[in-house]
Amino acid sequence: MIVFIGNLPAEITVKDLVDVAQLAAGTAVRICKKRDSDGGLYRYGLVHLKSDREGRKLIRRLHGTGMSGNSLQAREYGHRRASNERRRLDWRSVPWHGPERRNGERRTPD
Repeated sequence: MIVFIGNLPAEITVKDLVDVAQLAAGTAVRICKKRDSDGGLYRYGLVHLKSDREGRKLIRRLHGTGMSGNSLQAREYGHRRASNERRRLDWRSVPWHGPERRNGERRTPD
């Protein structure tokens, strides 16, 4: 299982994440950075665990805990297509200004 740990503070290192998550030596951990709409960096970690049981325990242990003033988010990682990874982090909250496709469908009442 791969566990996503989001909302990491700016100064975090892999060693810090391993210590906070209380991971065994040799566990694969990666910290990723992504720009948000304001130009700031959003940091998240990916932890590769051998079993689903270990992953669920890690999620329970870390989700909602505080780290340098940030509330951590922990959940199972969901793989996405490469085209989806290039989306803005806040794409759901940005209003759509393009033409509404559904108005052109034959099923909509005129």
